[in-house]
Amino acid sequence: MLKLEKKYLQLASLNRKSINEYNEKMLSAETLIGGILLLLPVLASPFSVSKKEAIPAYLIASGLFFLIFFAFKIPFIKKYRLVGLYLCFSIFFGLSTYLSVYHSPNTRATILLGAFCITPLGFIDNPRRVNLFVLTWLLIHTVLAAILKPQFALDDTINALCFAILGCFIGNIMIMGRLEGYEARRLLIIEKETDVLTGVLNRRKLFESLAILETKNSKKPSGILMIDIDYFKDYNDSFGHAAGDLYLQQAGGIFNKFSKKYQMTFYRYGGEEFVAMLYEYTQEELMEIAEDLRSTVENTDMEGKHITVSIGVAYCGDEEVRNYEHIIERADRAVYQAKRSGRNKVFFEPKEESIN
Repeated sequence: MLKLEKKYLQLASLNRKSINEYNEKMLSAETLIGGILLLLPVLASPFSVSKKEAIPAYLIASGLFFLIFFAFKIPFIKKYRLVGLYLCFSIFFGLSTYLSVYHSPNTRATILLGAFCITPLGFIDNPRRVNLFVLTWLLIHTVLAAILKPQFALDDTINALCFAILGCFIGNIMIMGRLEGYEARRLLIIEKETDVLTGVLNRRKLFESLAILETKNSKKPSGILMIDIDYFKDYNDSFGHAAGDLYLQQAGGIFNKFSKKYQMTFYRYGGEEFVAMLYEYTQEELMEIAEDLRSTVENTDMEGKHITVSIGVAYCGDEEVRNYEHIIERADRAVYQAKRSGRNKVFFEPKEESIN
């Protein structure tokens, strides 16, 4: 059990977004379907005396399902989707328990058995918490059955226990199966979007990001850096491709540290060239970050050697940009100025209209 929980916590922390999306979808579907289905016995009440007596319970449960459905459409409530799911299944168990011990004390429980099977399959959460939730309702029903329908209490307890164990067993397997599927998809996306050698995003992901920037509500960068490792070809020729790969790996390590330190994303543009998109910075802050990056690379020991980079900066925070490839071209012109000026420098490229 501890091993299962440890595995769940590890996979859940890496795939939280996918879990939240799944639970949100399930909460919406389960409350809507539950609210509608619980109205069916009400419609059947004219043809059944027993159904007529239970109309208030069905209406209350249906109303609560619809209330949860609409309440969790509100943005600030939506983040508590897991609470909503537990409420949803508590209503289901509550209704099933009422029908079993109050409404039909002279018959064995039926709907309740379905509740024990369906609940562990209905959402993704820590298996231990799901099992504890099911066990709690098993105990509640067992106690009430012993008091209010003692003639069937043992039968109901055995049946409910069997269905609860079966539901939790299958549910736990399905929870872990979903998480493993999410993890496989996450790793596949990383492999597809990440440059294997440097660990930064690849050129393919760069152009996907540029396409997204053309959409109306996407978050826009305030500037772009073009980074070129100085004398990389000479280094490769002198020390071999293995040393060159290590060189790029260590440079990628620096870039990834900077992406955590600042609001910036790095992409490998090709060979020894990299692009960085920065967000919510002024022109002066862009230059400071670029200089910090240049200085950090210069002062990093690379197996007893030191490398340098030339950086071109293009600011676009106050522009209406339709095509960010033009901003990359500006940063590219700036990096060539830095290289022509002796390398290991940061150069800024102004907007085209400001050039005479």
